[in-house]
Amino acid sequence: MRSSILIVVVSTLLLAVGCTRLPASDETGLGPGEYEGIVNTGEIKKENLSLKDELEKTKAKLEELEEEYLSLAKSNENIIFKLEEAESKLKIVESEDIPKFNTESTDINGIVSYLKDSSRLIDKSTKGIELIKSHGSVVFRTIGYGDEHSQIFIWNEGENEPMLIEGASFDNEGSYEWLDKYILIKNDGKNKVLDIEKKRITGFFDEPLKMQLLKDTTTVLLKDKDNKFVLYDFINDTNKQINLDNNKYTDFNLQEDFVLFTGTYTENGVEYEMRATFALDKMMEMYEIQRADEVGTASSDTEDTL
Repeated sequence: MRSSILIVVVSTLLLAVGCTRLPASDETGLGPGEYEGIVNTGEIKKENLSLKDELEKTKAKLEELEEEYLSLAKSNENIIFKLEEAESKLKIVESEDIPKFNTESTDINGIVSYLKDSSRLIDKSTKGIELIKSHGSVVFRTIGYGDEHSQIFIWNEGENEPMLIEGASFDNEGSYEWLDKYILIKNDGKNKVLDIEKKRITGFFDEPLKMQLLKDTTTVLLKDKDNKFVLYDFINDTNKQINLDNNKYTDFNLQEDFVLFTGTYTENGVEYEMRATFALDKMMEMYEIQRADEVGTASSDTEDTL
């Protein structure tokens, strides 16, 4: 009986010992077996931070390489551009026909520099490039190329090459001059007007004996080869003759507010001096002369008389 009791007591003690569990830590709230997981998580976080740093360094290096590549690419483009421009200038120097102009520097300063550089390379004894206008649109002419002695071009900002203006050419004896914002071309006894804004030749007429532009209009008062006084609108290509006795009146002088017609004639051995004054606003009203900003599209020639 005593042996049985002893066995039961020993078994109970062994069972109690086998089921004993250590309490959780008061500081961490974790048992002993759980510390290993905490250590592993910390290492993973540390490793992730390290990888993140490496990734940032790699991205920075890639960005640096990309910047270097773009810089090299731009440098190569500049080199190619300079080579192409040099080739273009060389062709201008060597060409006998009207040369082709081309540049990537399409701002006004770039275009002007390109033309000036090209001009410096040319043998000016036989050929040349002359700048006529270098603000707004660039207007220039070639000299000594092709069949015509001079050819006028217009080059707008933002364009890689200029426009050759058909008909805007003249030979060695010809010339040009400004007519307000237009260019008057004189060649072989004929006159024509270049409209820079519309890039075309407008108005063809015989070289007059005298001509003056009416201010703020596209009309000139001229004395033609028959000694007639004519109002010619070179944009609409219309003319209106002023009815004066051209045997007595032989000259005119355009003033600020009036036109003075003068002349002399002889009758019965006596010489008479003629003077006639015409108010400018009255003349413009009578002959329906339009201001430059009011010019229409009339196309038929008409003749009016005083």
